[in-house]
Amino acid sequence: MKAYLTKSSQREARSNGVSDTDCQEAIRRAERGLVDADLGGRLIKQRIPRGNQGAARGSRAVVFFKRGEIAIFLHLFAKSDKANLTKSELVLYLEFAKHLEELTQAKLRELGATRGWREIEI
Repeated sequence: MKAYLTKSSQREARSNGVSDTDCQEAIRRAERGLVDADLGGRLIKQRIPRGNQGAARGSRAVVFFKRGEIAIFLHLFAKSDKANLTKSELVLYLEFAKHLEELTQAKLRELGATRGWREIEI
């Protein structure tokens, strides 16, 4: 299983205090079938607790997710900043997910290397 943080999600993680360990745990939960929201098109939304404040006061992550294969963090946001994705954001992420779905593992690795994506161990 490979997991990546896109360049923008790395920046969002830093600004929201989300660590690699937090992201790893979100993917481990998804691997066990514990998905907070299935957005369709292989997109999921996972809660990420912030410190000892719990998931309700933490962040949310939009992740392209193929169980046992790959997870790509596309967007992270604090729940206090916004409750959910807008309809137009969801449409854009679903369109991007279609493109990701068509890529081979080799092409995804290449994107990771050339676009500044950072791999995290799961």
